[in-house]
Amino acid sequence: MQRVAIDSAISQAHSIALALGEPIALLVRNETKVTDLIADPALFERLLTINLFGISKSEQAVDHMVTLTIASTMLRYDYNSTIQAGKTPLTLPALAFCINTDSSMQNVPPIYDITDETFYTHLPKSEDQLYEAESRQIVQAHGGYATILATKKVLTYCYVLPVAGQKVMRFKTYDPSVLNSKISQTAESLAQEKELVALLTTETALTKEMVEKTIHFIKNAHGLVTRKSGAPYYTHPMAVAKILLEVTKDPTTILAGLLHDVVEDTPIPLTQVELMYGAEVAYYIVDMVTHYNTNGYRWKLDDKENKNLLDQCKDIRVVQVKLADRLHNIRTLHFRKLVDQKRIAKETITFYIPWGKKNKISNWILEMSNICQEILNKKGMYI
Repeated sequence: MQRVAIDSAISQAHSIALALGEPIALLVRNETKVTDLIADPALFERLLTINLFGISKSEQAVDHMVTLTIASTMLRYDYNSTIQAGKTPLTLPALAFCINTDSSMQNVPPIYDITDETFYTHLPKSEDQLYEAESRQIVQAHGGYATILATKKVLTYCYVLPVAGQKVMRFKTYDPSVLNSKISQTAESLAQEKELVALLTTETALTKEMVEKTIHFIKNAHGLVTRKSGAPYYTHPMAVAKILLEVTKDPTTILAGLLHDVVEDTPIPLTQVELMYGAEVAYYIVDMVTHYNTNGYRWKLDDKENKNLLDQCKDIRVVQVKLADRLHNIRTLHFRKLVDQKRIAKETITFYIPWGKKNKISNWILEMSNICQEILNKKGMYI
C-alpha cells in the first residue's frame, strides 16, 4: 500500500482507455480538496481504467461522453452491530468516485454504511458483468463501498474508498479467481493436465503439489472461457508450459508460462500472483510478459514504443515465455478468420521471429516461419 496521487491515476487510466481505441470524452468534476489516498496503485488505476473503458462503450453513453465526479464523504463500518454492543462504530474519511454517462451533478450522501452483507458474490455471465464484479472486489479489498445504477438512459458506477483505510483493507483474503467458480473442462483437458503434471515433476524441480495447485488456480481464474477451437482456455497456458520445456527447465519460467495470461485476461491482480508465487515470478516475468505495465490491457504491436520496449527486454525468461505463447497461438490459428490469421502471421514474421533470432532462441523459428508463410499464401475468405 502507498499514497496514490488521484489526478495522476485518472490521467493514466484515461490514457490507457484511449489507447484501447475508445474515444472517451472525459469530464472530471473534483469537489474535494483531497489529492491522494492510501491504496494499491495498480489496482486503483485498474479500477478507474476498466470503468472508464466499459462505461464509454455502454448503450447509455452518448458520443463516448463520461463524467467522473470526486466528492468527500464518510464510510461507517458495522453500524448496527456495533451500536447494539454499546460501542462506537468505526468511521473513516472517504472519497466517492462516481463515473456516469450523465453530465448532471451527482448526489453523494454524507455517509455510507459498510456491513458484511455488502460483499458481492454474484457470478458474472458476461464481460461487462465480469468487469463490474472485479471492480467490486477491488473496492472491497480496500474496505470500500460499491454501487452500480443503470436505467435505459443513464449508467452510473459509484465507488467509495477510504482515504486511509489500512484498518479495513482485506488484501490477504482477496482472491478474484472465485468470480469464475464455474469452470470449463473436458476429458481431453483433464488428460492434458495429467500429462503436464507428470512432465513437469519429472523434468523440473517443481513438486507435484505446486504444479497441481497452479493448474487448479489458472483453471478457476479462466473459468468458463474457451478458445476459438472450443477448448477450455486454460489448455493454452498448459500448452505454453509444455513448449517451454524444450528450451528451459527453470521452475520460475515454467510457472510464469502457466500464469502468463491470468493478469491480462482474468480478474486476478498482479499482487495476488505475488502473494502466491513470489515477486520473482510475478514482477520479473509475468508482469513483463503479460502487459508491460499496461494494467492488463494488450499493447498494440504496431506501436513503435511497444516494439522498442520488447526489443530492449534483457530477461531471457520473458522472451522464452512470450515466444512459446506466440508459437502455440500460431499453431492454432486455423480456428480464426483468415484476416486475423494473416494479421498475426505478418506480426510474427516482422517482429517475433527476428526477436527470437536476436535472443538466440532458434528452436521454434523454422516452424513459426513455415506456418506464417503458409497462411500468407492463402487466398479467399475463411468461413
